[in-house]
Amino acid sequence: LKTELRICTACGEPIADKYLFDIDGCAWHGSCLRCSVCLTLLERQPSCYFRDRHVYCRADYAKTFGAKCSKCCRTIAASDWVRKARDLVFHLACFSCDTCGRQLSTGEQFALIDDKVMCRSHYMDTVDDGSNSSDDGCSSSDGYNKNKSKRVRTTFTEEQIQILQANFQIDSNPDGQDLERIALATGLSKRVTQVWFQNSRARQKKHVHVPRAQDLFNGMRSDLNNNNHSTNSCSSSNSNTS
Repeated sequence: LKTELRICTACGEPIADKYLFDIDGCAWHGSCLRCSVCLTLLERQPSCYFRDRHVYCRADYAKTFGAKCSKCCRTIAASDWVRKARDLVFHLACFSCDTCGRQLSTGEQFALIDDKVMCRSHYMDTVDDGSNSSDDGCSSSDGYNKNKSKRVRTTFTEEQIQILQANFQIDSNPDGQDLERIALATGLSKRVTQVWFQNSRARQKKHVHVPRAQDLFNGMRSDLNNNNHSTNSCSSSNSNTS
């Protein structure tokens, strides 16, 4: 029986070779199996991709159909670490505030307004200045969405707490210049940094023991009783001597 030869998808000629490549029901000569973008021969490649009757190498398939970073617009590889904000995806290094350029940490709050990322402090600056944002509001990895009329509770990342506490141990009451330096290091606003130091000083004072008047009175009464007991013992001793 004569076997009917299959037709090569690329060149349209019958395939009489000992081996052929079959992808999703389509056949290729080994010499015809090339990436439709870079034309790299895929005959000896470990894998290839097929879509809409076109063959792609791994790299070009990712460039053509893979997810792209919303900041740099470059392809996000499967091995890349990413950040997600709603339906947007970012390279880890690209997930930064569009105002100050600072890279945002895991768990740190941020705002997403008109597809622009803002750190919490710069978002709060726009709120304090009375600027009106869209209905997108302020989104975050911790999920906050506050209006101007509502008081926003500040949360700190572990990294921010470490920086604040280290500076507090050096100087619990920093001046304005030091506050600006610490605020820049933490990514917080100067106002939030100042309030943190105020609260920390208040907590520190609570841990310092201040004797109450009742405690002093009880201590004096205890000393007085001890003195009376000592006098009575002395009298008893004198009586025995006589």
